[in-house]
Amino acid sequence: MCWTYFDHEWGRPPVDLKSLFEVLTLVVFQVGLTWHAVLAKREGLKKAFSDFDVHAVATFTEADVQRLLQDPQIFRNRRKIEATMKNAQVLVSLGDSQEHFISLVEEDITVKELKQLGFSHIGPTSLSIIRQATGLCAQKPA
Repeated sequence: MCWTYFDHEWGRPPVDLKSLFEVLTLVVFQVGLTWHAVLAKREGLKKAFSDFDVHAVATFTEADVQRLLQDPQIFRNRRKIEATMKNAQVLVSLGDSQEHFISLVEEDITVKELKQLGFSHIGPTSLSIIRQATGLCAQKPA
């Protein structure tokens, strides 16, 4: 499972907003854990977060948080669940454009700037992982 992900998905740009939101969600849940652990819960996360439908997740409420905190198929971490909901809201507020988020990541945006936009639970390491996972590592001049 883990190697299949790295062989076929890691380092490839997202094809749509759904795949971008999935990477962002996996990275949020990966903080403090291994990729293997997160990928083992990937199907549960997919189900819990409406097949990574960013518009659906952006409308989640406290009732959804409570539901997800009871779901054994995911990591029941309130901060990560709420961060995923918040990140969905921010992505939707960016105007439905994955290109906008991708350009922010490619342009070497800082964690501080992402937080100012409203993104949650993203630090320097997770931003680096997002860049690597999506193949959007900023190219530094030699």
